[in-house]
Amino acid sequence: MKKILIALTAIVLLIVAGLVYVYVNLDNIIKATIEEAGTRVTLADVTVDNVKIETTQNTASIGGLVVGNPDGFTTDYAFSLGNISVRLDGSTLTSDTIRVIEVIVDAPSVTYELGQGSSNIATIQRNVESFVQRVSGPTGAGGADGDSGDTAADDGSGTKVVIDNLYVRNGQVSVSAAMLQGKKLSSSLPEIHLKDIGKAEGGATPAKVAEEVITALNAAVFKSVSSLNVDGLLQGVGDLSKGVTGLIGGAAVGTGGAVKNGAGVLEGAVKGLFGATPTK
Repeated sequence: MKKILIALTAIVLLIVAGLVYVYVNLDNIIKATIEEAGTRVTLADVTVDNVKIETTQNTASIGGLVVGNPDGFTTDYAFSLGNISVRLDGSTLTSDTIRVIEVIVDAPSVTYELGQGSSNIATIQRNVESFVQRVSGPTGAGGADGDSGDTAADDGSGTKVVIDNLYVRNGQVSVSAAMLQGKKLSSSLPEIHLKDIGKAEGGATPAKVAEEVITALNAAVFKSVSSLNVDGLLQGVGDLSKGVTGLIGGAAVGTGGAVKNGAGVLEGAVKGLFGATPTK
C-alpha cells in the first residue's frame, strides 16, 4: 500500500509539473504551433515575434507574424501582418467548435511580387487551396491520398472555429518585379471585413479559414494594384515593360469568386485547432 501511495504521489507531482510548464510556456507553445502549421499550409516560411495570452480575459495578441515567399520569389516577404488581436468566447474553449468573437489585423504590409507568370500572393493562395483539397478529399471526409499527417490536423474530425468578425485595417501594398529595375509602387490596402466565417458549416477548420482570409486579401491586393499606374512607372524601361499589365491581370487568376459570407484549456484548444505538437 505504501508503494502504491508513493507511485500515485509521483504521478500527481508529474501532472502538476506538466501544468506549471504549460502555464509558464503557453505563449511559446502557441507561437511554435502557429509557425509550424502556417508553414505547412502556405508552403512559405511563417515566423512570429511574440504571442501574449490573457487566459483570464480570453484574449490573445500576436506580434510580428510574417508569411515569407514561396520558392521562386525574391522579396523579403509576402505578408507582414502587423499587430493581431483576438477575442474568444471562453465558454466554447472546451467544445469541438470554438467561437472567436473578433479578430483585428492592424497595419499589415503586403508585398505583391510579379514573377513566375503569376504573383507571390496568388501562389500562396493556390498552395492553401491545394492543402485544403488534399486533406479534405473530394467528399470532405478526409484525403484520398492517405496523407494522415495532414488529415489528422485539418479534416472534419478536428476542432473547428467560427469567427464572428474579422477586420484587416490600415494596410499597405507594395508592387515589386524584376522588370521594374528596383522601382516600387505603393498603395493603401482597402479595409477588409469578413463576417460569420465557418458559421454556415457549423465551424471551419483552420486551413479553411486561412483559405477564405487569403482569398479576401488577394482580392483586396489586386484591387489596389490594378489602380496603380504601372505603365507610367515602366516608361523608359524598354522591352522589359511589355506585357506587364497582362501579367498583373494573369496574376489574379485563381482568386476565386466572392468570399463567403484556464491555461491548460486554452493551450489544448489551440493545439486542437492546428492539430500539431510544436517542437519545444
